[in-house]
Amino acid sequence: MIPPGDDRAPGNASLRLILAVLALLASARLHAFELEVSDTPSALRLSAGVDFARAPWTTVATVRYGGTWGAKLGYWVHTGSDVGPHAPNVLIGADYMLTFWKRVRGGFGIAWIDEENNMNGTRWNFDFTLAYDLSDRVFVEYRHQSHGSGVGIRKDAPNGGWNVAGVGYTF
Repeated sequence: MIPPGDDRAPGNASLRLILAVLALLASARLHAFELEVSDTPSALRLSAGVDFARAPWTTVATVRYGGTWGAKLGYWVHTGSDVGPHAPNVLIGADYMLTFWKRVRGGFGIAWIDEENNMNGTRWNFDFTLAYDLSDRVFVEYRHQSHGSGVGIRKDAPNGGWNVAGVGYTF
């Protein structure tokens, strides 16, 4: 009798063949899809967004300057009632952002938020951004800042994070 984990087991050869065919098909589809990745052009981008998940109607204005590497400054214009006793005022960050298919930008970085509260339990947070250019000047974006308790960082601190969707203008 051949043990189930042994390479000589009848099901393992067909499973490997199926996985190899799926990998080839996925590779061919990605090649046909032609993922275009480029550096993000340097620009000054101003955006305003609203948290839609955990702190409804919290409004944040953000300015980002840079290209692939950039610096970010944010200001909480209005804080919803769901935010704990210490509403934030300022965000300062740095990020790395790439452009895909000439209209989609995605990036990650770090952000320092001046107050700890029930949305961000620490001052230092991860920062993720996904944006879509509607035109050469106007874009929509989604931003998320949180400190990473979901991946084991500071599990004792609140970490709902900020989930901000908004619109912006490129100068």
